[in-house]
Amino acid sequence: MFERSNPENCKSCGKKLAGSSKECPYCGQKLKSGLFFKLTLGMGLLAIIGTLAIPIQENQLTDIEKIATAPLDQINTSELAIICNNQNADRDNRAKIKEKEIQGKIVEWELEVLIVASLPDHYKILTKPTSNLPGALLTLYPQSSRQMTYMDSVKPGNRIKVKGKIQGILQGRIRINPALLI
Repeated sequence: MFERSNPENCKSCGKKLAGSSKECPYCGQKLKSGLFFKLTLGMGLLAIIGTLAIPIQENQLTDIEKIATAPLDQINTSELAIICNNQNADRDNRAKIKEKEIQGKIVEWELEVLIVASLPDHYKILTKPTSNLPGALLTLYPQSSRQMTYMDSVKPGNRIKVKGKIQGILQGRIRINPALLI
């Protein structure tokens, strides 16, 4: 099912292998199919998709009005990027401490889009992490039909500027919900 597409060398004896080998014909060493990696990657993608599908909470509509006029909170985004870009961010004690510190803060960031999902009254957006800004999971609520039209045209690689409320950290990404387009 998970066969090798390119011939490679056996890690045990170093001899060339056929693309579909499950074990080395020379030394008998079993060859890894990469199934664990593929399953882990698939589970991670499912977790992100599941996060993007979380329904709207009633208090978010009130939050949208407050966020529009709220002053911005100062956050060291470079330090936050270092903590969140750590592959073990969910288990890292520094990430848990930082999450408590930033939860509920209002931020305004310009972010590069990776994925945009359009839902009936809002958009779910996954953004790219950088050395100066962590990646984010945004729940963005357009405030006009013009903003909806603009969001429908946003593609991966485009940059958007948002203002929103930090809800926490999930899988190394800052959850911002609700977020408004600036």
